[in-house]
Amino acid sequence: MVVHISAELFGGFDYNTLAAVAATTATAYAVKVFAGGKKCTWEREWAGKLIMIAAAPTPTTLALIDHLLQLPSPPQILYLPPYESPLPEALLTLMHAMRLSTTNPLAQLHCEPLPRTPTGVREFVRKWASPLRGTAGEGGRRVDAIVLGGAWECDDGTTRKRDIELEKWEDPEWTTQQFHFHLITALLPSLLRAPPERNIRIIQLVSPAWSAALPGIQAELENKPYKAKAGLLPAAGRRGVISLSFQEQLKLILDTLASATYGKAEVVPDPNATVEDGAEVTVTKKRDESIQSNILSLSVVMPWARDEVVRPVWGAGSMIKWILYLLLLPIVLILTRGPAKAIQPILFALSAPVKFPGDVDDDLSQGNKNAARSADEAEEREKRLVESGKSSRPEKDDLEPRRAGVRQGDVVRDCAVIDVPPVLHDPLLARATYEKLEKQVELGVKASEARAKAFPRPIPAATKEEDGPPRETKVKFAEPSKEELDRAAEEKTE
Repeated sequence: MVVHISAELFGGFDYNTLAAVAATTATAYAVKVFAGGKKCTWEREWAGKLIMIAAAPTPTTLALIDHLLQLPSPPQILYLPPYESPLPEALLTLMHAMRLSTTNPLAQLHCEPLPRTPTGVREFVRKWASPLRGTAGEGGRRVDAIVLGGAWECDDGTTRKRDIELEKWEDPEWTTQQFHFHLITALLPSLLRAPPERNIRIIQLVSPAWSAALPGIQAELENKPYKAKAGLLPAAGRRGVISLSFQEQLKLILDTLASATYGKAEVVPDPNATVEDGAEVTVTKKRDESIQSNILSLSVVMPWARDEVVRPVWGAGSMIKWILYLLLLPIVLILTRGPAKAIQPILFALSAPVKFPGDVDDDLSQGNKNAARSADEAEEREKRLVESGKSSRPEKDDLEPRRAGVRQGDVVRDCAVIDVPPVLHDPLLARATYEKLEKQVELGVKASEARAKAFPRPIPAATKEEDGPPRETKVKFAEPSKEELDRAAEEKTE
């Protein structure tokens, strides 16, 4: 039957045409598989663990949530979309449908609003740090991973619509880096109370265009003039560089706190110290570098996803760009990654084993030669390659450590740990970035508190009587104080 149907369908084409179509289809499929990148092969026991995802509901974010829910031992997922309460009904319906799609009774999905404002972060952390009695252990609520999105998308569709009448009561919205800084530092006290054997991972998602922003960083360090390019993609690249610099300082802080708690501080005399009465006045305590914090700060360089990167860049700005995107859509579908492929680096950062300082793989160079091996073994291997006529390209086991696990401060791309330029390891740049964000967040929090005192937020009245029909929602404002009335009278007189 199948043979007859195939003969009827393709009987009118000659052999050369069918061969060309088959070869083209096979080539397109091979290119698509190659462009899809590596797949995460690590698995982690997630039963009883909690993953916090703070990102916009983009296709990649939804694919990540759905994949975690479908695991054999799924974790608890706390999804925090950057919206005000109440959440959109469409989003709640989608979350409910995703929860019902899994047949595992252990799968749990919770959704809470977390607007990118000082008040939103403060209220969320206050609720998180004060659980009901009997619902949390001594270390507070449990969290095993925090995934922070919003910085890598060119357009996540979360532009905040402000109400003109209530604008003076609303907080200014954080930038993505300020929001990440405020959330991490606010949650850090509760994270530090976790048992040392618990592995916690803070994962920041970085734009694939981060390397395009490096010339601007170099020019800024060398005090040279540089004109930054405008556009969605360059802006995402600059956000990625800021995230990587912030991570460099954050990992130092986390390891220093762990070393002060569990390590042995080695006292080193300061050679420049002055001597008074035969005793050295100043001493320096050296951090125990063999101690790595159980809280890992990681970054994931996201791929060129078609929904979050390619489509906003190509389809924004003019109708001609949008038409060009539609015409090239078949090529885009082949060369770019969909949501299922785009989440693989995130899964690697979540599930890969932890490597510690002093491991054998720590002595690897830039992937060119395994320096941990003895010199005789390396020389013998090189001689064997020359005799066999093969090039001195590194063997597969030389590159495997890149995929063997993650350690503090690693940057992941395509399910492997990569090296970043030395400028991003500059301690001065990392500290300056951290202090700049710290100052901005501090000023924003103080301004938010002052605004809340000067302009109390409207108190929405109950929308329903206890035993009566529902009534219209009214907004009740706090009564003005006597000082405000006197000030208003003076201004009116003037």
